[in-house]
Amino acid sequence: MPPNPADPVDRAALLRWRAVLAAAALSTLLALALLLPGAVRCKLWPAQDGDDSSCHADAGLSGGLGLAFLLWMLWLAATLTQRRLPRAGPARNWGLTVQIAGLTLLFALLNSVTHTVGAPDGRLTAYTLQVLLTFSTCVCLGLEYRRLGHHGEAAAAMLKRAEQAQARQLDAARAALLQAQVEPHFLFNTLAHLRRLARTDARAAQAMLSDLRRYLAAALPELRQSETPLARELELVTAFLALHQRRIGPERLALRYDISPGLEDVIVPSTCLLTLAENAIKHGIAPQVQGGEICVRALPDPDEAGLLRLEVADTGAGMGSGSGSGTGLATLRARLAAAHGAAAKLSLHLNRPRGLIARVQLPWP
Repeated sequence: MPPNPADPVDRAALLRWRAVLAAAALSTLLALALLLPGAVRCKLWPAQDGDDSSCHADAGLSGGLGLAFLLWMLWLAATLTQRRLPRAGPARNWGLTVQIAGLTLLFALLNSVTHTVGAPDGRLTAYTLQVLLTFSTCVCLGLEYRRLGHHGEAAAAMLKRAEQAQARQLDAARAALLQAQVEPHFLFNTLAHLRRLARTDARAAQAMLSDLRRYLAAALPELRQSETPLARELELVTAFLALHQRRIGPERLALRYDISPGLEDVIVPSTCLLTLAENAIKHGIAPQVQGGEICVRALPDPDEAGLLRLEVADTGAGMGSGSGSGTGLATLRARLAAAHGAAAKLSLHLNRPRGLIARVQLPWP
């Protein structure tokens, strides 16, 4: 909530010594500017009116200092009375009107003693009242506009902080949604295959059940966090691919891992390799009767210094019309952008002699 007009910190800002000195300097400059035309007239045409008594009142040094002091006192009085005004609405407008009228009358009485503005004898004329009313209005409205500007800046800053907080929450929700996208049909198919194996090959069923347990043990902790060490991500993708290899057969799916040493503790987005491996199985290996090979790589990027390269390459169906347009890759791109901006990217490349390479590049170390 923006600070209200009665906030002690807000009103104290105007009474700090720098603000007081700045107001005094501005009052002096304004007084000199107002008296300059009269001073020039008295200097050039001192006897034009036959009586130069007004020159002593309007253009003299004492008159200039007196006007500066009057303006400075007017600013100080407006500052001190501003805190008493209603906070907002029509009451605030009526309060400003009363403040301006009150300050005008107060300084009319003061001017009748100091003879600073208007007639030399201090008489209250319509001209004097008009000048003092103009001064009071300018000072009071200037302070009011300053207050509104200050509150507007505070409100804008608050809205910006709220917007940033909502953006962070949205990114977190999007990341959580992606991490929760372990395809249900994969688990259903695995359990169905496990049930068939239990009837026909108990030893293979036990091995597959062991792989499923290892996959779930690696996957469940990853779904609760947005980043993980590369070693844990490799455990997850290794268990995932081992399950698929048992389900579709080792003769249809060969696996290979090429991991540079010393990268085990590097922090990477959780399930990033899993998303690439899912894409390779679904769009690369599964459509081919003969299957193919999947290779998982992690290495310092040989082409761009300061980047880590993670790849899942397959020798499957290659670049099709739907390659790269799935929900998994799209949400992974969004996660990378939210976490690293333009410094991280996901790209797809043709593999040789056939297949596709899905590549993630991350800032590193």
